[in-house]
Amino acid sequence: MEKKQSSFLVAFPVSSVYFGALVGPSMVSGAFAAVYFAPYGAWGLVLPLVTMGLAAFIVTCGMIGISRWKVYDYSSYARKLYGPLSPVLSPLLEIFLVLAMIVGGSSVIAMGGTFFNSLLGMPVFLGAVLMALISSLLVLWGANLVRKSSTFMTIVLVVGFFLLVVFAAGTKAQRLSAIISRWETPAGIGFLSGVVPALSLGLSHASNALTLSSVSQNILTRKDAVMVGLISFVLNSSAFIACTVLILPYCPEALAESVPNLYIINTFLIERVPWLPVVYSVVMFFGLASSGAPQLHAVASRVLPLYPASWKMKDLTKNIISSVIYMTVCIAISFLGLRTIISAGYGLLGSLAVPLIVIPLCIVMPVRLYKERSLKND
Repeated sequence: MEKKQSSFLVAFPVSSVYFGALVGPSMVSGAFAAVYFAPYGAWGLVLPLVTMGLAAFIVTCGMIGISRWKVYDYSSYARKLYGPLSPVLSPLLEIFLVLAMIVGGSSVIAMGGTFFNSLLGMPVFLGAVLMALISSLLVLWGANLVRKSSTFMTIVLVVGFFLLVVFAAGTKAQRLSAIISRWETPAGIGFLSGVVPALSLGLSHASNALTLSSVSQNILTRKDAVMVGLISFVLNSSAFIACTVLILPYCPEALAESVPNLYIINTFLIERVPWLPVVYSVVMFFGLASSGAPQLHAVASRVLPLYPASWKMKDLTKNIISSVIYMTVCIAISFLGLRTIISAGYGLLGSLAVPLIVIPLCIVMPVRLYKERSLKND
């Protein structure tokens, strides 16, 4: 009899996909921390716990549903989740998830265009196209490659970003110490000022609770599901806190930059640590790739069954077609600008997620599962 892997080993690859999709480039670029956390001063070190506590709870509920119903695409998941209301709510969820994948993909493409422009001097448009190609290549051969590549890239991200935080915080150690010891915040700003945006950011990623189903075939028990949530909370909240630690001593100037961390490196750190830009480039590259691939994979895996049976094509060919269409849309939207996508796009997603995902998944589903379990016991 084959010995079952520990829940940690089963859950970590799935959490890595989530980490890459949610945190990867936003952590390495500093973009999310500059919009949602650092503007609130010292409270920015606490607010990531609010964001990721909510997001991890929603993902845990999603994993519990997967372990119970054994559904591995978000359309099948929606039919189970909504039950009799599925004919009405499932089409609305499809629209929401497509919007979520487009917002997420567009932010990755926008960061990729800026990144390759800074690194190689290529036009932003060509940088965006290159980023789209890299993400597409990781998706063409299915969920296993996405899980394995995300696990590897998560390790690279954590190690590389740790180096970046150490040098950035060390350079401004006195300033950072003063912010924390005095608990400095901008005038008129308190904890409650940042709670609503932090919760909105957590809600905006509720779609991951369903789209992660495409790489969650190994989540078989409630313990596996809870472990995904715990690992995700630790990884993602730690990453956002570290990113806020990096940016805070360089505020308010860093908050005006589209890629704050790159600004900090080029302005304050490059003379002291000449090799740091190389480390940053490697980490940013893996961060972008690890974020774009899971979102594209979720779309491709859902679209795959929709191709007409009369189209005698391999899955690889269908994935290529899906990738081209999805990435074309993301490239077009990326030109709205990264900050516009992050602030407006994710705010809208947070509002729409409450009735479509959070209430059915975190309130209605646990009640249904409890009733089903009670009936079996009777």
